[in-house]
Amino acid sequence: MNPTIQRNPWQIQRDVIHSLLVREMKTRFGKWRLGYAWVLLEPAMHIMLLAAIFSFMGREFYPGIPTTLFMLAGIAPFLFFSHSFTKSLAAVESNRGLFNYRQLRPFDAVVTRVLLEFAIYLFSMVALLGILAWFGVSTTFNNFLLLVAVNVLYLCFCLGLSLALCVAGEKYPEAAKFGPMIQRPLYFMSGVFFSLEQIPEEYHPYLSWNPLLHMVELTREGLFASYHGLFANLGYFAFCSLGMLGFGLLVYRSQWRDLVRSQ
Repeated sequence: MNPTIQRNPWQIQRDVIHSLLVREMKTRFGKWRLGYAWVLLEPAMHIMLLAAIFSFMGREFYPGIPTTLFMLAGIAPFLFFSHSFTKSLAAVESNRGLFNYRQLRPFDAVVTRVLLEFAIYLFSMVALLGILAWFGVSTTFNNFLLLVAVNVLYLCFCLGLSLALCVAGEKYPEAAKFGPMIQRPLYFMSGVFFSLEQIPEEYHPYLSWNPLLHMVELTREGLFASYHGLFANLGYFAFCSLGMLGFGLLVYRSQWRDLVRSQ
């Protein structure tokens, strides 16, 4: 008789995340006729709309960088933040039936959703950069290591925020109504369609508190050799990201039993 296979906690966690990822992908894309193509269509439509507006205005948005690439470097990261924000608020309620299994916790549901959104963000960014380059829309690449560091920190930031929001969404269901009210202003204040150096200096002290703005600026600096994120601060963004991750873990740690028991 074969002995029972014993799995260590890391193997159990890996299998749980894998199963939840498969479930989330079917839930996320199975109901759409376009299916997985929506991963590229959503940011592409944002880019085309903004590029059309600025083309109609008859101006090059940033010297040396095609407008479509400039917009992509802001839209793709912000969509990752926006989707993580929205889906984490409903992470507990959407997966409540699964928490009857001892191996599953709300933490797993949140991590799965954030990892899926992060993978979608990276895939859409790389795929659209490749498609645009195939059509001749490209520019000189700059710093790969900076991009890696910024995106690892960004993953930490969104994971910490999502853990805190999953608790807020369960404790205060009305919090979901305030989500769009928070995200819309951030869309206009996070450098999605502008560079901080194009904004009058008297507004810099206010805008520079926004870690998303630093992330977008650092992403453009890493992608484009001709872009100089003079006001972006990697140290500040690292502080915000690790601080948000620590805050999210502390909030979740203090409330996770109530999340499982709540009905």
